[in-house]
Amino acid sequence: MAQHTIPPDLGQRTYAAYSEAITTRTDGRSPMTAWEDLGDEIQAGWTAAGRAAFTAALTGGTR
Repeated sequence: MAQHTIPPDLGQRTYAAYSEAITTRTDGRSPMTAWEDLGDEIQAGWTAAGRAAFTAALTGGTR
């Protein structure tokens, strides 16, 4: 099986995709917080979510 490198900006990409999917609004009025302003813990959470999705896509959800 080919080796796949996890992109270093995967968390930011995941957050951006979510942001676009909800049209960058959290309550219909306020724009979502910029990635740079999220804080380390929240960025780490988005990175973990992105890694989980990345791994599931590569393994068919078996890991």
